[in-house]
Amino acid sequence: MSPPTSAGNRVIVGLGSPFLGDDSIGPRVVRELAGSCSAEIRLVESHAGGLLLLEELAGTQQAIIIDALLDARRTPGDVVVAGISEDSCNAACGHDCTLPQALAIGRAMGLLLPDDENIHLVAIVVEDVTTFTESLSPKVATALPLACRTVRELVAGAINTDRKEAA
Repeated sequence: MSPPTSAGNRVIVGLGSPFLGDDSIGPRVVRELAGSCSAEIRLVESHAGGLLLLEELAGTQQAIIIDALLDARRTPGDVVVAGISEDSCNAACGHDCTLPQALAIGRAMGLLLPDDENIHLVAIVVEDVTTFTESLSPKVATALPLACRTVRELVAGAINTDRKEAA
């Protein structure tokens, strides 16, 4: 996890393992954004969601979380902007809890966390998150520029976040 910085009250978190193929899409987006984001936005690569994500969200007012999404109903490479909901396992840790559960626990502990409507998920539909490789599949690699543009548009307020999908 990244150490806290004085970079302001907004954070962009790229979730995923850099060694599990398409699962690395979140951190890759963060790396691509590194040279173009305002210094007031803290960029974080994280390898775990759930409760461990609270450390990155604490003290912020707005968060964008970028993660891989396995969804057989969607086409690999699709980029989905979503809100958080009880039925989403996006940004969850398999040995932990979902993002909504983690936020509820953090708020009950008194952590200052962004309101649910100020947390946006950018999910990239992926093909393979189990193969030990540092390479993205071709369809997911092609989606990297769109995912970066989507995050930039969210930061700029150019996306209507009232009509977010379920991830």
